[in-house]
Amino acid sequence: MKFKYLGTAAAEGIPAIFCNCDNCRKARELGGKNIRTRSQSIIDGKLLIDLPADSYHHMITNNLNFADVGAILISHVHPDHFYPDELEMHKKGFAYGCAPLTVCGSQDLLVPFTEKVEVFQLWDSEESDNRVKLKVLRAFEQFEILGYKITPIPAVHGTSNPFIYAIEKDGKTLLYAHDTDLLPEKTIEKMKELGLKFDFVSLDCTEGSRIIRYVGHMCIDRNVRFREAFLAAGLADESTVFAINHFSHNGINACYDEMLSVANENGFVLSYDGMEIEI
Repeated sequence: MKFKYLGTAAAEGIPAIFCNCDNCRKARELGGKNIRTRSQSIIDGKLLIDLPADSYHHMITNNLNFADVGAILISHVHPDHFYPDELEMHKKGFAYGCAPLTVCGSQDLLVPFTEKVEVFQLWDSEESDNRVKLKVLRAFEQFEILGYKITPIPAVHGTSNPFIYAIEKDGKTLLYAHDTDLLPEKTIEKMKELGLKFDFVSLDCTEGSRIIRYVGHMCIDRNVRFREAFLAAGLADESTVFAINHFSHNGINACYDEMLSVANENGFVLSYDGMEIEI
């Protein structure tokens, strides 16, 4: 699997829109990998993870063709991860020659999907090559799409029905764990029952080096604890690559240049916009 980070920031981006804090000023001055757009990734150029408002920018800057995308995994309905208005651009008269598209996510997608997609689909009752369909997922119910085996796993994120995803293909398995906190023991046990073992794990590190008290995101300290729990449970081993992603300008060491040494010291790969990993 060719896994690519398209955007690696939390909701506001780095530098954040309308913000002039120290982290945002540093990011503007430093440029390069310190500039982070809102969170999105793609696998093999055809399986998208999340659909933020920055999706068009990601397509252009990474020389991608989203007409080839056949499915999107949506983690949750916060607008920096699901911007349903963009799906209207898939209808007849706006898009030609594109692959049929399946949007996958929890039942929380039903209302925004109906409002933004099913309305325009009523214009044409015939099946066409640019229809968009919704697949409602349930926790731990595995399914296959585009040749990938997907396991939706309950996230810990303060919204109803958020998911993180285990994605398997060609004997390799990755875990995309954004937005989430540490997983409860019952979730880890269920993952063990399903026989999951990961070659690559991408972890939420919204707060960077900040020690946080709230529940719903992680920092480097919680990332270390997350990895320890996975190693102890046999969900990962010493060959598993752990990366950190989804950074907020509110965190400590929010800029790439400042966070790199922290990531290296703790044995994590530090993501940046456009970073590609072969799994």
